[in-house]
Amino acid sequence: MFRHLPAAALLSPLLFCTFPAFAEPEKEEPAVEDGQEIVVLGTRRTGADPTLSSGPVTERMSQSSRSIERDLLVAAGTYRLSDALELVSGVSNQNNRGGFLDNFAIRGFLGTPDGGAEYYVDGFLANRGMGPPRDPSTVERIELLKGPAGALFGDVDPGGRVNIVSKTPGFTPSASAVLTYGSFNTRRVELDANMPISRTFAGRIVVAGEDSDGWRDHVTLSRRTVAPSLTWRPSDAFRLTYVGEITRFDAPFDRGIPALNGDANALPRSRFYGEPNDGVTRFRNERHQLTALADLGDSWSLNAGIAWRTGSLKGFSSDQSRLVGGTTLWRQRRSRDFVVDDLSARIELSGQIGAHRLSFGAKGYLLDYAERWMRRNPTAAAPYAIDIFNPVYGGAPPVLLPFTNNHEKRWSGTLYVQDMWEVSDRLTLTGGVRLDAYRQRIHNNNTGATGRAVDQPVNFRAGARYKLDERIALHANWGESFLLNSGTDRFGQGFAPERGKGYELGVTGAWAGIDVAVTWFDIRKQGILTNDPTDPNFLAPVGNLRSRGIEADASIKLAPHWQIVANYAWTHARTDDASFATDRVLDVPEHAGTLFVLGRFQDATGRGLSLSAGASYMGDRAGAIDGSGLVLPDYVKAKAAVEYAFSPALGLRLEADNLFDARYAQSSYSPVWIFPGAPRTVRASLRITL
Repeated sequence: MFRHLPAAALLSPLLFCTFPAFAEPEKEEPAVEDGQEIVVLGTRRTGADPTLSSGPVTERMSQSSRSIERDLLVAAGTYRLSDALELVSGVSNQNNRGGFLDNFAIRGFLGTPDGGAEYYVDGFLANRGMGPPRDPSTVERIELLKGPAGALFGDVDPGGRVNIVSKTPGFTPSASAVLTYGSFNTRRVELDANMPISRTFAGRIVVAGEDSDGWRDHVTLSRRTVAPSLTWRPSDAFRLTYVGEITRFDAPFDRGIPALNGDANALPRSRFYGEPNDGVTRFRNERHQLTALADLGDSWSLNAGIAWRTGSLKGFSSDQSRLVGGTTLWRQRRSRDFVVDDLSARIELSGQIGAHRLSFGAKGYLLDYAERWMRRNPTAAAPYAIDIFNPVYGGAPPVLLPFTNNHEKRWSGTLYVQDMWEVSDRLTLTGGVRLDAYRQRIHNNNTGATGRAVDQPVNFRAGARYKLDERIALHANWGESFLLNSGTDRFGQGFAPERGKGYELGVTGAWAGIDVAVTWFDIRKQGILTNDPTDPNFLAPVGNLRSRGIEADASIKLAPHWQIVANYAWTHARTDDASFATDRVLDVPEHAGTLFVLGRFQDATGRGLSLSAGASYMGDRAGAIDGSGLVLPDYVKAKAAVEYAFSPALGLRLEADNLFDARYAQSSYSPVWIFPGAPRTVRASLRITL
């Protein structure tokens, strides 16, 4: 099918000739609405679907949060989720699980090394158990809701939440195609077709395909995404939206390179230490979601939805295990067979009573997650080794033995209520309470043992916002968090839930074309999983992790052409667990920042030039939590792009990431699993819009 995508891009506008334009064109919203809501980086279209996004209470009280809109995502060349999150302070890369995981830490708090940080897609958790790397073609915007006020449909976390909002139909016919060719023989096609079917019904489909030889030796990439969506809007008082997504992601499992004599960048970044004969690991993911929004009158509304997701990850790998004698790398043979089935639902009633905006919600999910591993550890008699300076592939793989074979089931239900009280024109208070009732069962198929957990924790949140004047406001938020952990430790036992408390204090300013936020935060959590210092093949909880710091974000529009996005974060994240050799948190820098500049010079007909450039700084980070003392050195990575629109229908873009070809370690899991940053990558794209 993807062989014919370029031709389909040119023919797809013919589909629209049978559909008249039933509705007025959708308008663009300003970047910021009087400083009252979450700061919008870029331009948001008014046709954005409110059933998929954060609610008005969340947006009003999330003063340290940001929404990165589609036009800025494209301008910044965000091909991975990590690229987009560089535009907001306080985010750092984490272990990418062999290239099959979008993983990050917010304000120093990381997800599990294997499962990754939790993120939402269209208001539903999208990677419970596991989730594939996100494809940029389906994304309308990315909301990073930070702090305890980052409540999304009732969820509360003192660090923050990421919500990715998908493209959905509008009522103006349109079609576009983007054809890209880049370094390492990368070929990519994106098609996006939107069509009104009647005055009340519209459909959209996004299709993307990408193939690459890859910048790592023997590590190719193939991914396919098909994302259909439908919207039914019989009146201004009701909207029903379906969003689907089918993803295929195929690549060899790649653990990166080992450190040599404590140097994370000593070995060539392109060198592969796995086994090409292992073939590719295959990730399959399918998501279907139905959401509805009903205006009940008198300022009351009902927002509800249901989502079903299923996925699988299967393949073989030869992973670095131990560096012996400074030249010989012992390897561990593994196979993976993971399957997830996740059904979620939610409903929220919200409305106004006097000065109070109330929200009452219920949500729940059923998770069925099977995690089956086989492995064979190396020994002196059978090291399954490879030379780090002269790797020779094709060695006979050892016979695999049973390792982990867990079947996890969860049943979780949540009730919550929150209130935003407009005490005066200047002062706004919020408060919320949440009850989580859950049952978790993990059955070990190897031993027959079954672990169970049942509880009904109650958590609270509170916040305040005070306007000093029409432009400057102070905010304070406090909240508690609760999160179930998956998996078992090296003794086959399950983990207690993750619990946390945190607060933030900040000041924001909004002037014509300028938005600035400075925030202090202090968060403590316990039960966070990381790699076990005794055996990094397993997970273990740290006793307590405390992170505190300062974040600054700025968005400046220098009319009529220039926009600047800048951020800086100082994050002091430390653990108090004596079983770990260091108190530093894996992959979390103390200092990080980004500066991105965009200039647009189009005339009234849509013709003209666009320029962009940016640089990101990442300070040094702990590269391991064992006794090696490995530190990943700091680095600066730059990017630049130039785009020329020959007309509103045709544009050409040339971009370069890691412009000066900096050598850096992007993230690490252990001294032998360091994922290097990509070299200079150049891409050229032809954009056709109708």
